[in-house]
Amino acid sequence: MCLSGVGKGSHEQPKTLVSLPLKNWKSALESFEKHSKKIYYKAAFILAENFMRVTEGQQKDVHLLLQNRSNEEVQKNRKILTTVIETIVFCGRQELSLRGHRDSGKLSLTEQKYNDGNLRALLRYRIRGGDLNLQDHIINANANATYISSDIQNELISIIASHVQSLIVRKIEKSKFYSVLADETTDISRIEQFSLCIRYVDEHEDGMKLREDFLTFVPVHDLTGAALASTLKETLVSLGLNLNNLRGQGYDGASAMRGSFRDVQSIIREAYPTAVYTHCASHCLNLCLSDASKVTSIRNAFGTISEVCTFFRRSAKRSNILKNRLKVLKEELNKNVTTLIKYCETRWVERHESVSLFADAFSCIVLALEDIQA
Repeated sequence: MCLSGVGKGSHEQPKTLVSLPLKNWKSALESFEKHSKKIYYKAAFILAENFMRVTEGQQKDVHLLLQNRSNEEVQKNRKILTTVIETIVFCGRQELSLRGHRDSGKLSLTEQKYNDGNLRALLRYRIRGGDLNLQDHIINANANATYISSDIQNELISIIASHVQSLIVRKIEKSKFYSVLADETTDISRIEQFSLCIRYVDEHEDGMKLREDFLTFVPVHDLTGAALASTLKETLVSLGLNLNNLRGQGYDGASAMRGSFRDVQSIIREAYPTAVYTHCASHCLNLCLSDASKVTSIRNAFGTISEVCTFFRRSAKRSNILKNRLKVLKEELNKNVTTLIKYCETRWVERHESVSLFADAFSCIVLALEDIQA
């Protein structure tokens, strides 16, 4: 029997030396010569020879070569995806938007006349900086495998957000006990939603640190106390937090959140008695200051601040006079101030900054007004 040809088969019907042994040894040489010219013999001989080389370690198996090629492709794609993810994270840290006015299709390596977004601009910058893998990918990748389309951007942002959220949750679990801070608000698209933050103690090498971290926005449709409480509990459980470790809850003064009957805080407290309710201190302060601002003398003072700010802001010449006078603040108080902050009627934090700066710069303002009058 032919060792190379046995069991290999072909579209030709194999007989002697394959499926049948050689019996007529008188014509053996002639049979050997005919057999060696058969197509199935040549194919089987090559297979057998390759098998022996692989067995003896003289060459690698073709399947292994294909697997290595596949692994190389996977590593290359991971490097490209890592570059894109790092760029998205950079934009997120710097609070830069990703998208531009026209950012569809393949990425051009040359600067565009129109704004195609920060992400594409930064990727071009990385290519100019010598990222050859990214350059090769942008030039040769298929249009449906560039990893920079709007859908992929949104998917990567969602994955990054989930990762950051899981890191925060792990810190909270390590701390064990926590308090919840929640507020119902309406975003720019008129969607009612829950803003959820967690207050906990984070242990560092240099000691303990009290943290308040934002976790998520949760859309809500029913604004009753019972519905909001249910949404809050379901969200905490879905995030992997143990409600038995809840030790505090803080909300604003809305009736649905802190009313005496069947509101959020009482429903939560009924199920988890250790979750003590605290009215938001900043919200209380804002309410007190808002009521105090109704006093005539205080209201008039705020009105004067607003009018003085407007007076200087409406004239470049007057603003320049004030700017020269404010240089004194840099020397005396080490504050590099060039103009007044506009008094804001709604945002109490900005209102505080406006009034505080006005008080510090009062003497400079008076001198500037005297310069203008002269």
